[in-house]
Amino acid sequence: MGGIGKTTLAETIFHKLSSKFEASCFVKNVRENSEKAGGLDHLETTLLKEILKEEGLSMGSTSVRKRLSRTKVLIVLDDVSRSMQIERLAGDRLRYGTGSRILITTRDRGTLGQTVEENDIYEVEVLKPDDALQLFCLCAFKNNSTRIIDCKELAEKAVDYAKGIPLALTVLGSLFFNCKSKEDWEDEFNKLKRFPSEDIQKVLRISYDSLEENEKEIFLDIACFHTGKSLVKVKQMLLVREFCVTSGIRILIERSLISIDSNWGMEAIEMHDLLQEMGGKLFKNKILKIPVNGVGCSMMRMSIVY
Repeated sequence: MGGIGKTTLAETIFHKLSSKFEASCFVKNVRENSEKAGGLDHLETTLLKEILKEEGLSMGSTSVRKRLSRTKVLIVLDDVSRSMQIERLAGDRLRYGTGSRILITTRDRGTLGQTVEENDIYEVEVLKPDDALQLFCLCAFKNNSTRIIDCKELAEKAVDYAKGIPLALTVLGSLFFNCKSKEDWEDEFNKLKRFPSEDIQKVLRISYDSLEENEKEIFLDIACFHTGKSLVKVKQMLLVREFCVTSGIRILIERSLISIDSNWGMEAIEMHDLLQEMGGKLFKNKILKIPVNGVGCSMMRMSIVY
Protein backbone atom coordinates (compact mmCIF):
# COMPACT_ATOMS: atom_id res chain seq x y z
CA MET A 1 0.00 0.00 0.00
CA GLY A 2 1.22 3.49 -0.82
CA GLY A 3 1.30 6.13 1.91
CA ILE A 4 1.73 3.58 4.68
CA GLY A 5 5.12 4.97 5.74
CA LYS A 6 7.58 2.48 4.22
CA THR A 7 9.96 5.11 2.86
CA THR A 8 9.79 7.25 6.01
CA LEU A 9 10.60 4.23 8.17
CA ALA A 10 13.46 3.20 5.87
CA GLU A 11 14.91 6.73 5.93
CA THR A 12 14.80 6.80 9.72
CA ILE A 13 16.61 3.46 9.96
CA PHE A 14 19.16 4.55 7.35
CA HIS A 15 20.07 7.81 9.10
CA LYS A 16 20.25 6.09 12.48
CA LEU A 17 22.49 3.21 11.40
CA SER A 18 24.55 4.45 8.43
CA SER A 19 27.45 5.60 10.63
CA LYS A 20 27.99 2.00 11.76
CA PHE A 21 28.94 0.90 8.23
CA GLU A 22 31.97 1.55 6.04
CA ALA A 23 29.74 2.84 3.24
CA SER A 24 26.05 3.51 2.74
CA CYS A 25 23.62 4.51 0.00
CA PHE A 26 19.89 5.26 -0.10
CA VAL A 27 18.56 4.59 -3.62
CA LYS A 28 15.28 6.48 -3.95
CA ASN A 29 12.33 5.80 -6.25
CA VAL A 30 13.76 2.65 -7.86
CA ARG A 31 10.48 1.89 -9.65
CA GLU A 32 10.11 5.34 -11.20
CA ASN A 33 13.77 5.78 -12.14
CA SER A 34 14.06 2.28 -13.60
CA GLU A 35 11.32 3.04 -16.10
CA LYS A 36 13.39 5.81 -17.70
CA ALA A 37 15.71 5.06 -20.63
CA GLY A 38 18.90 3.62 -19.16
CA GLY A 39 17.43 4.15 -15.72
CA LEU A 40 18.61 0.93 -14.11
CA ASP A 41 22.13 1.45 -15.47
CA HIS A 42 22.15 4.94 -13.98
CA LEU A 43 20.98 3.65 -10.59
CA GLU A 44 23.74 1.02 -10.60
CA THR A 45 26.37 3.65 -11.45
CA THR A 46 25.08 5.96 -8.73
CA LEU A 47 25.12 3.14 -6.18
CA LEU A 48 28.74 2.25 -6.98
CA LYS A 49 29.76 5.90 -6.84
CA GLU A 50 28.27 6.30 -3.36
CA ILE A 51 29.73 3.05 -2.04
CA LEU A 52 33.23 3.19 -3.55
CA LYS A 53 33.53 6.98 -3.96
CA GLU A 54 34.56 6.75 -7.61
CA GLU A 55 32.80 7.58 -10.87
CA GLY A 56 32.48 5.49 -14.01
CA LEU A 57 32.55 2.11 -12.26
CA SER A 58 30.79 -1.01 -13.56
CA MET A 59 29.37 -3.95 -11.62
CA GLY A 60 30.79 -6.21 -14.32
CA SER A 61 34.36 -5.33 -13.36
CA THR A 62 36.21 -8.03 -11.41
CA SER A 63 38.13 -5.44 -9.39
CA VAL A 64 34.91 -3.64 -8.47
CA ARG A 65 33.32 -6.87 -7.27
CA LYS A 66 36.35 -7.67 -5.13
CA ARG A 67 36.23 -4.23 -3.50
CA LEU A 68 32.51 -4.60 -2.81
CA SER A 69 33.02 -8.03 -1.24
CA ARG A 70 35.41 -6.45 1.28
CA THR A 71 33.15 -3.49 2.15
CA LYS A 72 30.56 -3.53 4.94
CA VAL A 73 27.64 -1.56 3.48
CA LEU A 74 24.15 -0.38 4.33
CA ILE A 75 21.97 -0.03 1.24
CA VAL A 76 18.31 0.95 0.97
CA LEU A 77 16.43 0.21 -2.25
CA ASP A 78 13.27 2.28 -2.04
CA ASP A 79 10.05 1.41 -3.91
CA VAL A 80 11.23 -1.65 -5.84
CA SER A 81 8.71 -3.04 -8.33
CA ARG A 82 10.55 -5.89 -10.09
CA SER A 83 12.84 -8.68 -8.95
CA MET A 84 15.29 -7.72 -11.71
CA GLN A 85 15.91 -4.42 -9.92
CA ILE A 86 16.93 -6.30 -6.78
CA GLU A 87 19.19 -8.62 -8.77
CA ARG A 88 20.97 -5.70 -10.47
CA LEU A 89 21.36 -3.44 -7.44
CA ALA A 90 21.60 -5.86 -4.53
CA GLY A 91 22.78 -9.12 -6.06
CA ASP A 92 23.24 -12.15 -3.84
CA ARG A 93 24.33 -12.17 -0.20
CA LEU A 94 27.99 -12.60 -1.17
CA ARG A 95 28.30 -9.41 -3.22
CA TYR A 96 29.05 -7.18 -0.24
CA GLY A 97 31.27 -7.55 2.82
CA THR A 98 30.48 -9.38 6.05
CA GLY A 99 27.93 -7.57 8.20
CA SER A 100 26.34 -5.72 5.27
CA ARG A 101 22.62 -4.97 5.36
CA ILE A 102 20.25 -4.31 2.46
CA LEU A 103 16.80 -2.87 3.16
CA ILE A 104 14.16 -3.04 0.42
CA THR A 105 10.78 -1.32 0.34
CA THR A 106 8.07 -2.42 -2.08
CA ARG A 107 4.31 -2.29 -2.53
CA ASP A 108 4.28 -5.81 -3.96
CA ARG A 109 5.35 -8.65 -1.68
CA GLY A 110 5.63 -10.91 -4.71
CA THR A 111 8.47 -8.77 -6.05
CA LEU A 112 10.73 -10.14 -3.34
CA GLY A 113 10.25 -13.65 -4.76
CA GLN A 114 13.05 -16.05 -3.94
CA THR A 115 15.50 -13.21 -3.25
CA VAL A 116 14.35 -12.51 0.31
CA GLU A 117 13.58 -15.15 2.91
CA GLU A 118 10.09 -15.07 4.43
CA ASN A 119 11.43 -14.45 7.94
CA ASP A 120 13.24 -11.33 6.69
CA ILE A 121 10.07 -9.67 5.40
CA TYR A 122 8.37 -7.06 7.58
CA GLU A 123 4.92 -5.85 6.54
CA VAL A 124 4.29 -2.28 7.68
CA GLU A 125 0.87 -1.96 9.28
CA VAL A 126 -1.41 1.04 9.52
CA LEU A 127 -1.15 3.11 12.69
CA LYS A 128 -3.15 2.11 15.74
CA PRO A 129 -5.98 4.53 16.66
CA ASP A 130 -4.08 6.28 19.46
CA ASP A 131 -0.95 6.73 17.34
CA ALA A 132 -3.02 7.88 14.37
CA LEU A 133 -4.78 10.49 16.50
CA GLN A 134 -1.43 11.69 17.84
CA LEU A 135 0.00 12.16 14.33
CA PHE A 136 -3.15 13.89 13.10
CA CYS A 137 -3.23 16.28 16.07
CA LEU A 138 0.45 17.10 15.61
CA CYS A 139 -0.31 18.29 12.07
CA ALA A 140 -3.69 19.87 12.79
CA PHE A 141 -3.05 21.64 16.10
CA LYS A 142 0.74 21.87 16.48
CA ASN A 143 1.06 22.75 20.20
CA ASN A 144 -2.36 24.30 20.70
CA SER A 145 -3.88 22.14 23.46
CA THR A 146 -7.05 24.29 23.64
CA ARG A 147 -7.99 23.54 20.04
CA ILE A 148 -7.37 19.83 20.61
CA ILE A 149 -9.93 19.80 23.43
CA ASP A 150 -12.48 21.85 21.48
CA CYS A 151 -12.28 19.73 18.34
CA LYS A 152 -11.31 16.31 19.69
CA GLU A 153 -14.55 14.61 18.62
CA LEU A 154 -14.23 15.91 15.06
CA ALA A 155 -10.53 14.98 15.04
CA GLU A 156 -11.38 11.40 15.97
CA LYS A 157 -13.88 11.24 13.11
CA ALA A 158 -11.31 12.59 10.65
CA VAL A 159 -8.77 10.04 11.87
CA ASP A 160 -11.31 7.28 11.29
CA TYR A 161 -11.58 8.37 7.65
CA ALA A 162 -7.81 8.20 7.20
CA LYS A 163 -7.83 4.54 8.35
CA GLY A 164 -4.43 4.79 10.01
CA ILE A 165 -2.59 5.67 6.79
CA PRO A 166 0.18 8.14 7.73
CA LEU A 167 0.14 10.08 4.46
CA ALA A 168 -3.61 10.67 4.67
CA LEU A 169 -3.31 11.66 8.34
CA THR A 170 -0.54 14.14 7.57
CA VAL A 171 -2.28 15.74 4.60
CA LEU A 172 -5.67 15.96 6.33
CA GLY A 173 -4.11 17.27 9.53
CA SER A 174 -2.32 20.01 7.59
CA LEU A 175 -5.60 20.88 5.88
CA PHE A 176 -7.48 21.20 9.18
CA PHE A 177 -4.65 23.33 10.61
CA ASN A 178 -5.94 26.23 8.50
CA CYS A 179 -9.40 26.08 10.06
CA LYS A 180 -9.94 29.08 12.33
CA SER A 181 -13.02 27.88 14.20
CA LYS A 182 -14.99 24.79 15.09
CA GLU A 183 -17.46 25.75 12.35
CA ASP A 184 -14.63 25.65 9.80
CA TRP A 185 -13.73 22.20 11.09
CA GLU A 186 -17.29 21.02 10.62
CA ASP A 187 -17.33 22.35 7.05
CA GLU A 188 -14.13 20.48 6.18
CA PHE A 189 -15.39 17.32 7.85
CA ASN A 190 -18.61 17.48 5.83
CA LYS A 191 -16.45 17.42 2.69
CA LEU A 192 -14.84 14.22 3.97
CA LYS A 193 -18.20 12.54 4.41
CA ARG A 194 -18.88 12.78 0.68
CA PHE A 195 -16.18 10.22 -0.08
CA PRO A 196 -15.72 6.55 0.83
CA SER A 197 -13.20 6.38 3.66
CA GLU A 198 -11.19 3.64 1.96
CA ASP A 199 -10.43 5.77 -1.10
CA ILE A 200 -7.24 7.62 -0.13
CA GLN A 201 -6.98 9.36 -3.51
CA LYS A 202 -10.31 11.08 -2.92
CA VAL A 203 -9.32 11.98 0.62
CA LEU A 204 -6.08 13.55 -0.63
CA ARG A 205 -8.01 15.39 -3.34
CA ILE A 206 -9.75 17.46 -0.65
CA SER A 207 -6.50 19.23 0.19
CA TYR A 208 -5.89 20.01 -3.49
CA ASP A 209 -9.41 21.38 -3.94
CA SER A 210 -8.86 23.79 -1.04
CA LEU A 211 -5.96 25.51 -2.83
CA GLU A 212 -6.16 28.79 -4.74
CA GLU A 213 -5.63 28.62 -8.50
CA ASN A 214 -1.97 29.70 -8.25
CA GLU A 215 -1.13 26.88 -5.84
CA LYS A 216 -3.13 24.34 -7.87
CA GLU A 217 -1.14 25.15 -11.00
CA ILE A 218 2.18 24.96 -9.15
CA PHE A 219 1.16 21.62 -7.60
CA LEU A 220 0.29 20.16 -11.02
CA ASP A 221 3.54 21.42 -12.56
CA ILE A 222 5.60 19.87 -9.77
CA ALA A 223 3.66 16.59 -9.91
CA CYS A 224 4.12 16.22 -13.67
CA PHE A 225 7.53 17.75 -14.32
CA HIS A 226 9.58 18.73 -11.28
CA THR A 227 9.55 16.06 -8.56
CA GLY A 228 13.10 15.35 -7.41
CA LYS A 229 14.54 18.42 -9.15
CA SER A 230 16.54 21.31 -7.70
CA LEU A 231 14.39 23.78 -5.75
CA VAL A 232 16.27 26.71 -7.27
CA LYS A 233 15.76 25.51 -10.85
CA VAL A 234 12.10 24.68 -10.26
CA LYS A 235 11.49 28.18 -8.90
CA GLN A 236 13.12 29.65 -12.00
CA MET A 237 10.92 27.57 -14.31
CA LEU A 238 7.76 28.46 -12.40
CA LEU A 239 8.64 32.17 -12.49
CA VAL A 240 8.70 31.95 -16.29
CA ARG A 241 5.08 30.83 -16.05
CA GLU A 242 4.38 34.01 -14.00
CA PHE A 243 3.27 32.16 -10.87
CA CYS A 244 3.55 33.58 -7.34
CA VAL A 245 6.26 31.05 -6.61
CA THR A 246 7.56 31.79 -3.10
CA SER A 247 4.15 31.93 -1.42
CA GLY A 248 2.83 29.07 -3.57
CA ILE A 249 5.60 26.66 -2.59
CA ARG A 250 5.34 27.73 1.05
CA ILE A 251 1.62 26.91 1.07
CA LEU A 252 2.17 23.51 -0.58
CA ILE A 253 4.76 22.68 2.09
CA GLU A 254 2.38 23.80 4.85
CA ARG A 255 -0.33 21.53 3.41
CA SER A 256 2.14 18.59 3.31
CA LEU A 257 1.65 18.31 -0.45
CA ILE A 258 5.37 18.72 -1.14
CA SER A 259 8.55 18.64 0.93
CA ILE A 260 12.12 19.85 0.54
CA ASP A 261 14.88 17.25 0.66
CA SER A 262 18.32 18.63 1.54
CA ASN A 263 20.33 15.45 1.01
CA TRP A 264 23.50 15.35 -1.11
CA GLY A 265 24.15 19.07 -0.70
CA MET A 266 21.20 20.22 -2.85
CA GLU A 267 17.69 21.26 -1.94
CA ALA A 268 15.24 19.28 -4.06
CA ILE A 269 11.45 19.29 -4.25
CA GLU A 270 9.89 15.95 -3.33
CA MET A 271 6.30 14.73 -3.56
CA HIS A 272 4.85 11.44 -2.34
CA ASP A 273 4.13 9.10 -5.24
CA LEU A 274 0.42 8.92 -4.38
CA LEU A 275 0.15 12.71 -4.59
CA GLN A 276 2.20 12.66 -7.78
CA GLU A 277 -0.14 10.06 -9.26
CA MET A 278 -3.15 12.16 -8.31
CA GLY A 279 -1.56 15.25 -9.86
CA GLY A 280 -0.89 13.39 -13.10
CA LYS A 281 -4.52 12.31 -13.37
CA LEU A 282 -5.78 15.82 -12.63
CA PHE A 283 -3.45 17.29 -15.24
CA LYS A 284 -4.56 14.75 -17.85
CA ASN A 285 -8.23 15.46 -17.16
CA LYS A 286 -7.58 19.18 -17.37
CA ILE A 287 -5.87 18.86 -20.77
CA LEU A 288 -8.70 16.70 -22.13
CA LYS A 289 -11.23 19.41 -21.25
CA ILE A 290 -9.37 22.13 -23.18
CA PRO A 291 -10.72 22.90 -26.71
CA VAL A 292 -8.64 21.55 -29.60
CA ASN A 293 -6.96 24.88 -30.33
CA GLY A 294 -6.26 25.36 -26.63
CA VAL A 295 -4.51 21.99 -26.43
CA GLY A 296 -2.13 22.98 -29.19
CA CYS A 297 -1.35 26.28 -27.50
CA SER A 298 -0.83 24.68 -24.09
CA MET A 299 1.42 21.92 -25.38
CA MET A 300 3.44 24.44 -27.40
CA ARG A 301 4.03 26.52 -24.30
CA MET A 302 5.12 23.46 -22.30
CA SER A 303 7.54 22.42 -25.04
CA ILE A 304 9.23 25.82 -24.80
CA VAL A 305 9.36 26.04 -21.01
CA TYR A 306 10.34 22.48 -20.21
